[in-house]
Amino acid sequence: MSDAISTAPTYRVDFEPVGKRVEVAPDTTLLEAAQQAGLALSSACGGMGKCGQCQVVILAGRVSSPTVDEKNILTELDLQRGQRLACRTRAQGDVKVHVSQSSLITAQRLQLAGEPGELTVDPLIRTCEIEVSPPTLEDPRSDLQRLAAAILPDQAIEAGPSVIRQITPVARIRDWKLTAFLRDGEIVGVAPIGSPPLGLAVDLGTTKIAATLIDLTSGDELAVAGALNPQIGYGEDVVSRLTHAHRNPDSGHTLATLVREIIDDLLGKVTEQAGVGRDQVTDVCIVGNTAMTHLLLELPVRQLAVSPYVAATDAAIDVKARDLGLNATPGAYVHVLPCIGGYAGADHVAMILANRLDQTDHAALGIDIGTNTEIVLARPDEGLTSVSCASGPAFEGAHISDGMPTAAGAIEAVELTKNGVTLSTVDDAPAIGLCGSGIVDGVAELRRWHLINERGRFDRHHDRVREGRHGPEFLLVPADQSGSQRDVVITQEDVNEIQLAKGAIRAGLEVLLDATGTAPEEVKEVIIAGAFGSFLKVQSALDMGLLPRLPNARYRQVGNAALVGARWALVSRQARKRARQIASQTNYLELTTYPQFNRRFALGMLFPSIGE
Repeated sequence: MSDAISTAPTYRVDFEPVGKRVEVAPDTTLLEAAQQAGLALSSACGGMGKCGQCQVVILAGRVSSPTVDEKNILTELDLQRGQRLACRTRAQGDVKVHVSQSSLITAQRLQLAGEPGELTVDPLIRTCEIEVSPPTLEDPRSDLQRLAAAILPDQAIEAGPSVIRQITPVARIRDWKLTAFLRDGEIVGVAPIGSPPLGLAVDLGTTKIAATLIDLTSGDELAVAGALNPQIGYGEDVVSRLTHAHRNPDSGHTLATLVREIIDDLLGKVTEQAGVGRDQVTDVCIVGNTAMTHLLLELPVRQLAVSPYVAATDAAIDVKARDLGLNATPGAYVHVLPCIGGYAGADHVAMILANRLDQTDHAALGIDIGTNTEIVLARPDEGLTSVSCASGPAFEGAHISDGMPTAAGAIEAVELTKNGVTLSTVDDAPAIGLCGSGIVDGVAELRRWHLINERGRFDRHHDRVREGRHGPEFLLVPADQSGSQRDVVITQEDVNEIQLAKGAIRAGLEVLLDATGTAPEEVKEVIIAGAFGSFLKVQSALDMGLLPRLPNARYRQVGNAALVGARWALVSRQARKRARQIASQTNYLELTTYPQFNRRFALGMLFPSIGE
């Protein structure tokens, strides 16, 4: 058997101009080859041939013939030029491939900030500065016993093997003068005298990961960093990743390893920024939607992807940081907040926590818009009620013909005038596509100028509306003015995608109000959280009907509230207790079982009348 494996043929795939190369088995897709080579190709659909983001050009070599999926996305001229979808193209010999910058997962603008608020600092970790005499023949107590007696003479103190391995050399280097970090009755690490305990708060988003380093004695933020979620290469929406994890052996471990390595890398970056050692990081709190935390912890996920969308566990979880590959102090724990139900996960609990929606004295809505949009209605008399809407990845730029992440060249604001189109792009770079706020802005402008009707259909008489490959489209940027040398357009299918997303969100909002007997006039505040919500123009969201016009409500954009909630859970025992109460006491509504949900969804897809 071993001889057969060693002599099996392999093909070399060269990716240019990035200089990556890899040996693969016959019929390996170019997307799989890129993943094996450590090359992050965009693939919003998880390699299903639907999004068209993983386009490459075959420079030389033998590959499989174009598939039906490719012919649906690429033109005949594209195919003649060697343009292919990496996820549908299989190596049938040595291959040389050109990868354009637009097909790579590039650096995105990350929303790391949030409104920190005020909180009493009461962390699980406490410090004990100790000075003890070294062992002698007359006093040959073990190193752990010596430290434990100095910390709490009359109470049992524990430490795991990894911590003991740290204690022995550090104690001798430091002449038995140490700071011990305690979590209840357990020593989780030691450091030089005067070292404050630090914590890492992480928002594990579907698209982006944000981390902040916190001084646990003061609650102060010391450093912050962010990165793309590398799982994007396996699908931008969570269902694609869950399906991939179920469909492919060992892929669950692969997806978990990807995010664990990025979180550890962020840990390194923030400790370096703050000029402190990793051995001071004594506690970690991670939040994310139910799918993201399940993938992180390698919990079963198949049941999350199919009705009735049940979590393996909804409880808070504590696990050793080292078991997740995080290089913190040896006994540090990772705390994952509990989830509520369905995809209303730990990040939703953290958002509620950070905005004190569990303590509000007025009716308020909290909305975190994304691939899965979580909405909570807080009423002082009725408590909390939440829904999760499958709004799709359109607000991340996925499933949009010229959609892209919030990276350089992404159109983020659109204004139509009598003289043409005015655009704003990330980093003021030449436009190459639309991010989420840009497509919302663009569709809102099309509606304001009557270029689409209430059903989202184009007025074909406008000089910028033309017939495209898949129906009418609006020309935003001609090829000679774009950064990709291709036209940037909003197509009829793009408008339809936005309608589907907004229909789901509006239906969720209306069900929440209806199920709780809340009149629109009662709502006093609408909190818009998350990265997309931070850059969204509220007026555009109102004009296109994404958000309802609530006559007495104040609309407030709060940034990355999930990260703030994770930070609170790091520095406060009371915050962790509140998080458990929020998760257990929030009433979760499954939208698809609610009467007339489908009708509400269909009506929510319509655009409001102009001026409504």
